[in-house]
Amino acid sequence: MNPKHAPSRLSRVFWLYGVIPSNLLWAVALWSYLHGSRAVTATLFALLLLFTAWIIPTVWRAAPTAQQPGLGMAARGLTVAWGLNTVLVVFFLTLQLLNQ
Repeated sequence: MNPKHAPSRLSRVFWLYGVIPSNLLWAVALWSYLHGSRAVTATLFALLLLFTAWIIPTVWRAAPTAQQPGLGMAARGLTVAWGLNTVLVVFFLTLQLLNQ
C-alpha cells in the first residue's frame, strides 16, 4: 500500500476507537434505559462518561497525525462536541430516571 494513502493514526482512533464504540455503547445504554433496570442503565451511563473522558484526550493527541491539518481540527471539535452532548444527555436522562 502506498504510504501516502495509508490511513492516519487519527482515522483509526477517531473511527475505530471513538465513533463506532461510542455509538454501540449509546445504543445499548438507551435500550437499557427503555427496557432494562436502573442499575444496568446507571452502569452503562457511567461507562459512557468514562469512555468519553478517555476518548477526548486520545483523539486530541492523535489529531496531529491527520493527513490534512483541517481534519485533525475537525476531529477534535467533533469529539469535544460529542463529549459535551454525552455529558448533558446522561445528566438529563439520569435526572429523569431518578424521578420515575
